[in-house]
Amino acid sequence: MRGSSLEGLWVILVAENGNKVPLMAKAGNGTYLLAFRTGFTARKLMVDRVVSDGEPRLILKHNIAELIGQSLVQSLAGVLIDYDAQTNKYREAGLMY
Repeated sequence: MRGSSLEGLWVILVAENGNKVPLMAKAGNGTYLLAFRTGFTARKLMVDRVVSDGEPRLILKHNIAELIGQSLVQSLAGVLIDYDAQTNKYREAGLMY
């Protein structure tokens, strides 16, 4: 995952089956990683959606395998960037590389 398109984005880790995994969303037949350009927008979603056990984390080269490894196993369809729960819209969507 070296040089990944996810580096520099924020994710929200949530508890699932005793592990911390990135928050994801279902859309159509796919599952998407929710990522954010700033920690502020990540925290905003936590407040808007009342994600009480959420933990915002910045994706860096040295922690990407730890944070996103679980997501890749689940065959994500892509990434939704800066999702806003109040408007139900996102700023950008893309594939991971």
